[in-house]
Amino acid sequence: MLAESSVSPKVPATILPIIDNAKSRQILDGARKVFLAQGFEGASMNDIAKEAGVSKGTLYVYFESKERLFSVIIDEERAAHVEGIFNFDFKTSTDIEAVLLRIAIEITTFITQPRIISAMRAVMGIAERMPELGEHFYERGPCYSRNRLSEYLETRVAAGQLDIPDTQLAAAQFLEMSHAPLVKPMFFMATKVSPSPERIRAVAESAVRVFMSGYRVR
Repeated sequence: MLAESSVSPKVPATILPIIDNAKSRQILDGARKVFLAQGFEGASMNDIAKEAGVSKGTLYVYFESKERLFSVIIDEERAAHVEGIFNFDFKTSTDIEAVLLRIAIEITTFITQPRIISAMRAVMGIAERMPELGEHFYERGPCYSRNRLSEYLETRVAAGQLDIPDTQLAAAQFLEMSHAPLVKPMFFMATKVSPSPERIRAVAESAVRVFMSGYRVR
């Protein structure tokens, strides 16, 4: 239950991923600090207003709820990092192993940051009570990554390099192999230390080998 209201408002279906208004930027920066320090449930709009250096009235003028703030921050992370990882020319990226290795290393490096792990825990903790927020996070994170990789794999199937009957499934398999062994221990607090670049690369290389052994055209 949120301190500000007994009713949780729905997360807007569509929001802008980047906020360039100076006051909004000030509020978002303050909210990010509070969420990292206290988690989603522990954070309050009072705390966010204080950290951002604005009145609570001003805060509500720009963001009507804590859920809205959290959703915008999630979208900004995606736009700043995840979109960049999957932003490449499908037609000219013919070296499949090189493309997959880069994706695996970059997405795992991003996801295994403590602040991203904390955000994922927060979403999982409130998704049953607030399914709109869980869906929002999934569609703009894991689903977006899978769809983009699936689109790339389809171009390689069409080029005769890969034999994949279901590119959506194959994309999901590769992404899980790339980061699940490193993300899950952090997610469940089995380890509090982010993996080293060497470990991330070793897991990524293994994922590429397994993937190519299953889907390369013989």
